[in-house]
Amino acid sequence: MKRLFLALALTAITVSVLTAGCLEENGGNGTPTSVQWVSYGTALEQAETTGTPVMVDFYADWCGPCQQMDETTYKNRQVIQQIADSFTAVKVNVDQRQDLATQYNIRSIPTIVYLNENGSEIHRTVGYRSASQLMDDMDRALQKT
Repeated sequence: MKRLFLALALTAITVSVLTAGCLEENGGNGTPTSVQWVSYGTALEQAETTGTPVMVDFYADWCGPCQQMDETTYKNRQVIQQIADSFTAVKVNVDQRQDLATQYNIRSIPTIVYLNENGSEIHRTVGYRSASQLMDDMDRALQKT
């Protein structure tokens, strides 16, 4: 009897932990709780097939303002929702993808480049962006699509 109770208790705990993880992933109601970053190639493919613009965040691990955006701006619920609703998001480490940094003429980081569904640049910002600034930037980019 004790073994049956223990087995049921462990099963209940396991289900609770797994369910909590799922709820945290999407906010429990389908609302994303983090930015879903994809690769550059995947983003361009999605843009072409769905018509969704692409937001490319050029960063480096050693960049203080980049880290600050990761810890604040990209954790803002409105920012997360706007990106999920309107963009395919990409993070490009300039130290690992110097080819893309050169292609997009990245001179300073963080730099965010917005691309239309054809992969052409439509908007760009340079430097740290607060949540409200990024929301404004995304609106400007969307107006140009």
